[in-house]
Amino acid sequence: MRKTLTVRYPASPERVATMLADEGFQRSRVAGLPQASTTVETATPAGGLEARISGSVPARSLPPAVSRFIKGPVSFRLRESWGAPTATGARTGQMDVLLKGAPVSVRATTAMRGTGTDTVVRFEVSLSVKVPIVGGRLEAKALSMVDQVVADEERRAAAWLADH
Repeated sequence: MRKTLTVRYPASPERVATMLADEGFQRSRVAGLPQASTTVETATPAGGLEARISGSVPARSLPPAVSRFIKGPVSFRLRESWGAPTATGARTGQMDVLLKGAPVSVRATTAMRGTGTDTVVRFEVSLSVKVPIVGGRLEAKALSMVDQVVADEERRAAAWLADH
């Protein structure tokens, strides 16, 4: 299942890239998850940037509609990468989420561009849940929650940008 998401950040693309390369900001993205441990790493290869977050979520912390298909903790690895900026600060990239212990795959291509007063990031998301009969419904349910994820990201980013 596919969905296009747009996240608006109240800053220039350069400041948004600085925020995305900050380990503290990346940690704040997963701070509310009930995981035992999380590892966050950031890098700035060849003018681009990369963030990697890994951890695990206990099955008991997952929504009931999902946990009945999962036998143990779900380990996750998220990788967000952005290429070097163009002269206008625009960037393209991708995001991949790997889940071990769950029949789910998530991938997105990303595009960042400034609008003069802020930065817009567009995500072209592809989500696949490989569970016979109910996989499509689980995909639809997951994508229905994306508006809240976008609102949380915008709120978290606005706070980080105001403080830095």
